[in-house]
Amino acid sequence: MITRDSRTVLVADDSVFFRTKLSDILVEAGHKVRLVKDGRELIGELKIDASGIDLLMLDLQMPDMDGFSVLDWISQNGLKGRFPVLVITGAYEPGEVMEKLKSLGADGLMTKGLTPEQIIFRVNRLLFPEKASGKPRLRVPVSIPADFSVGEIVKTGYLLNVSETGAFLNARAELLAGAVLRLRFSVPGSSRVIETRATVKWSTSDVSTKTLFGGYGVMFTSISDEDLNVLREFISGESERLGLEKD
Repeated sequence: MITRDSRTVLVADDSVFFRTKLSDILVEAGHKVRLVKDGRELIGELKIDASGIDLLMLDLQMPDMDGFSVLDWISQNGLKGRFPVLVITGAYEPGEVMEKLKSLGADGLMTKGLTPEQIIFRVNRLLFPEKASGKPRLRVPVSIPADFSVGEIVKTGYLLNVSETGAFLNARAELLAGAVLRLRFSVPGSSRVIETRATVKWSTSDVSTKTLFGGYGVMFTSISDEDLNVLREFISGESERLGLEKD
């Protein structure tokens, strides 16, 4: 989940703790971060250099000037659509609030309770929409232990996201692109052990032992109908719970 395509993310949040948390997660994932503590400071940054921002992460509940007011200012000053806006909230919001955010130009909504993997998953979906191609698919962030083997050696890693066609495997191992793995894991809510063969399509092997998000993108090449049905049911339920759309 680490990216070599570093982008600049501007984080606006009045909580020092959450600003620091987001900054650590984003930097760990390979991005550059600028921080502001409220809406007025954010507008000052936008007036100075709006073109240098690739993504705005905007807290909805800020004192004095909240996220709605910031979105309105962005729209009124000709900056709507110049960069994606991911709104941050401390709680899930009702549908009418999300509709209002969309009308003001927000591109996504996330809660402060998401895991680092879920945060980076949502950030990268907005930063790299061009990487979504081919048949539409649902991909959901997870943190699932998985056993994998090349030959007779069995090791353990973690799946940090999964779709019905592949996954991101976080592992402290040396794997080459094109390597064929045997992969075994279970999804939450099911006791079934899913077994599949998978091929390593890409890697961040140079940083896989140094960062939380290093690892390998793998594509499933052989999976039983029963295992695929369990995986599809899990992905469908998670995507609905998290409010995700198809890539």
